Amino acid sequence: MTGPGRPFCITIDVEDHRADASMPMRVPALVDQLLAWLDDRAIRATAFVVGSLAAEHPDVVRRIAAQGHELALHNWEHVHLTTQDEDSFRAGLLRGKAVLEDLSGRPCTGFRAPTGSLVPSTMWCTDVLAEVGFHYDSSVFPGRNQLFGFPGAPRTPPFRWPSGLVEVGQFVVLPNPFSVPMGGTFLRVLPWPALALGVRLHPPAQTSCVYLHPYDIDLEETPWKVPEAGAASRLLFMGRRGLLTKLDRLVRRLGTAPPLGEQVEQLDPQALPLFDPPLSAGATRLRAGRR
Repeated sequence: MTGPGRPFCITIDVEDHRADASMPMRVPALVDQLLAWLDDRAIRATAFVVGSLAAEHPDVVRRIAAQGHELALHNWEHVHLTTQDEDSFRAGLLRGKAVLEDLSGRPCTGFRAPTGSLVPSTMWCTDVLAEVGFHYDSSVFPGRNQLFGFPGAPRTPPFRWPSGLVEVGQFVVLPNPFSVPMGGTFLRVLPWPALALGVRLHPPAQTSCVYLHPYDIDLEETPWKVPEAGAASRLLFMGRRGLLTKLDRLVRRLGTAPPLGEQVEQLDPQALPLFDPPLSAGATRLRAGRR
């Protein structure tokens, strides 16, 4: 599906949003709603699935794959990269990659960090990702937000890391210093005129994406306080009813692009701009000569 603007890929972060296991598991039903919406519009998306959730709900993963969508990894558990060391991260990647590939019968080449936690102190993760066979990452938020961000990262994706890993970061709208990602809470809460303005101001990109979660369309979830979000938790429950309407308007305005993995495979990584920032305090680089 194409439109008059710069087409974008729709990406879905498939994760368990419950406060605790006693609450109803609504992810399978919500994923089915999103799959039906995509199918009605002949759109193929990229689904970043938490590995442990895929292992516990294999039928969800099979349904995503059966409709022609790309399966990519959203870490083994939905934990921030800042809480992991190299060994635990690598083990989770290998385990999650194997689960998704076994269920889909297709290679898993993409990764997205939970909560965009690929930041200056976790750049070492890009080396591990390339080492175990991932071709691209889609985590970087090139600015600051309440939790994470990578100020100074290119605002127009894609670019490449020194490991050769391709980065297709978040589609950021509005000029500096108002860095706003096109997706999730911002897509739900911001009024359409602000989103439309951001689209007009956004520079052309070879590859861009919009992200959402199954819970972004959940009208039945009881609001609860997310520890890491604090008072801002209320934003997670606002604007859910209108999200797909806004997404429809974006689709009509810009058109949609194929899944990220297919787009990345058409790129020459060596022709992309290299992003090799200096290491922040406490950060490490795994590749030879940069420890």
